[in-house]
Amino acid sequence: MTTKSKIKATIKYLRRCQAARAAGYPVAFTTDPAWLVTMAINRRAGWPDEPGFTRGSAMPVAGRHPKKASGDAYRHLRLLADEINTPRLIVREGQLGEWRELILRRLPGRIHRPEDD
Repeated sequence: MTTKSKIKATIKYLRRCQAARAAGYPVAFTTDPAWLVTMAINRRAGWPDEPGFTRGSAMPVAGRHPKKASGDAYRHLRLLADEINTPRLIVREGQLGEWRELILRRLPGRIHRPEDD
């Protein structure tokens, strides 16, 4: 496939995504035309893609992809937030992983510790 035909295919795909969004269809990262254009601009600017390829690209910090923008780290933090914010659900200290220090510092009363038994 030539570069020109790749560009035409991409523009055709973006137009279909725009039409689907305008018609009220739900969008995800891979079908949201605004997000796709932003990612194309970021890549053209030389910004690195997230290592897990789940969040797209982000502005580099000190030449590296920011940890909080990483798909795996972000996903773990989002799952923890869902559990912590669910009433009557016990979140134990061992579930916090790499976010232990941050969460214990900010939400000490919301986490169940072994000495609480």
